[in-house]
Amino acid sequence: MNSVPMALLPWEVAGPIYARTGKNWTLPRMKRLLREQGMDRVDLLLIDQPRFAGLDEIVRPDVTVYRPTDLYAQMTGDSSIQAAEAAIMARAHGLVSTSEPVLEALLPYNPALPCLLLENGVEYEHFARGGEEPEDLRAIPGPRAVYVGALDERLDLGALRKLADARPDLSLVVIGPCDDATAAVFAGRPNVHLLGPKKYKDVPKYLHHADVALLPLSGHAANKGRSPMKLYEYAAAGLPVVVTETPELLRREEPFLYFYRDADEFPAQVGKALTAKHGRDRIRAMAERHAWDAKARTLLAFADGLRRTASSKEVTRQS
Repeated sequence: MNSVPMALLPWEVAGPIYARTGKNWTLPRMKRLLREQGMDRVDLLLIDQPRFAGLDEIVRPDVTVYRPTDLYAQMTGDSSIQAAEAAIMARAHGLVSTSEPVLEALLPYNPALPCLLLENGVEYEHFARGGEEPEDLRAIPGPRAVYVGALDERLDLGALRKLADARPDLSLVVIGPCDDATAAVFAGRPNVHLLGPKKYKDVPKYLHHADVALLPLSGHAANKGRSPMKLYEYAAAGLPVVVTETPELLRREEPFLYFYRDADEFPAQVGKALTAKHGRDRIRAMAERHAWDAKARTLLAFADGLRRTASSKEVTRQS
């Protein structure tokens, strides 16, 4: 089941109230919804947003795991987020983080809490399949460098523009919602092709008919703790990836990643990735280790260990 219930109050109002009182006014409607679905008591609760602080008291799970995917407090500058994360960490049985910076930021709330570092994964079979070359790609000459995703403040548009200028022989294929301001960044550059948004089911077709994938990250605070699924989606399609250097991504030591620190280094690293001889099958094999089913098994094994520990403590307490 997937549901986004209407909250009594938006977090912008409810957050400061929560920080003062510990009462989360975004949750009452969720309590009713869960009860109607017979889900007011569950075995395992995964909380991935601090705005769900207190949900464990409604659901009453056997095991609660906090699974944050970003540095929420740093991203927002919202002190109520810090209060929510502190409360979740105080009651959770375990912490699963998708990146090391997120893990390091949260553990001080509860240093003894069992933790697992488990990066985001990929729907491997979907991205590994590919398909026929899309019609709007056929007229674009190679080599092709592709970016797929949001065109927002987390993306370094200036680096993409610099790449387009430095490599006029390279076609930059950009897939994602694009407004007039973003299009203006690339004005006068015929080798930049803004194809707009595509359906998820069609994205692998574009990747399989590209030569290199791009992820130029801006200096936005969100990027420090990011665990981009995009990296392994690209790799599942057999593509080397050129990405901005971050401590988290360097830590992973993935051979198909080509790092750059400054936008001036971006074109050279794209050149290296284009001439590398990894082979698409080898890159796909690297990505397969990060398939979601493998991630899920690891997560469930961790949660099962937490459940056994909690049960043992309960038996000891009753004795």
